Amino acid sequence: MFLYSLIRSGASIPEILICVLSLALAGGLSIIVHEIAHGYVALKCGDPTAKLYNRLTLNPTVHFDWIGLLMIVLVGFGWAKPVPIDPRNFRHYKRDMFLVSVAGVTANVIMGSIGLFLLHFLYPLFIIDQGDIIFVFQMLGYYFLLFFVMINFMQAFFNLLPIYPLDGFRILDVFLPSGNAFSFFMKRYGSFCLLALVVLGNIFRAVGLQRLDVFYWVNYLIRMMIAAVV
Repeated sequence: MFLYSLIRSGASIPEILICVLSLALAGGLSIIVHEIAHGYVALKCGDPTAKLYNRLTLNPTVHFDWIGLLMIVLVGFGWAKPVPIDPRNFRHYKRDMFLVSVAGVTANVIMGSIGLFLLHFLYPLFIIDQGDIIFVFQMLGYYFLLFFVMINFMQAFFNLLPIYPLDGFRILDVFLPSGNAFSFFMKRYGSFCLLALVVLGNIFRAVGLQRLDVFYWVNYLIRMMIAAVV
């Protein structure tokens, strides 16, 4: 788990606090924009539900699921309240459902790319010794961008998994015939499949078989991208 690993790393209390704050800010912003993207595209497709529920705002209080926020701090990954959408308002159901479903992932990829760009050009500012006070802000800025990149690309991958209730399932479901066996199975057991995937990943890492965990490889690729720009 993220917090446990951070404590075991030998980092000082101020460093731990800076990392946790950076992670909470980066994770919160990433998740909020992901949800806003769903609601905004839904609005453009004829569904004003998210707007009526005041969910097209960066105000974190209307988006946060506090258990999801706690999970960000504890394990480095969490969630927000899903933006309410009523597909009955869509002008063209299949097209609009696809656009709304892919909007969140697209937002994550764009934000992750912006984070990489900023990390590349601002990195020299983070390694210049300018005194203790400035150093705190240097650490905060560096870790914010680092976590911002990692969370957005990881969230994009995670949400593309074709497992209900993730966006990847909704994207795939648009192209499948009505009443197909896969969609029926996923709507009934998708949450269990998702839980099993996460639990198995943690078990593999705990017993030293992290290379069997798909998230390990995604995290590896993200770290390679970051290493290429700093």
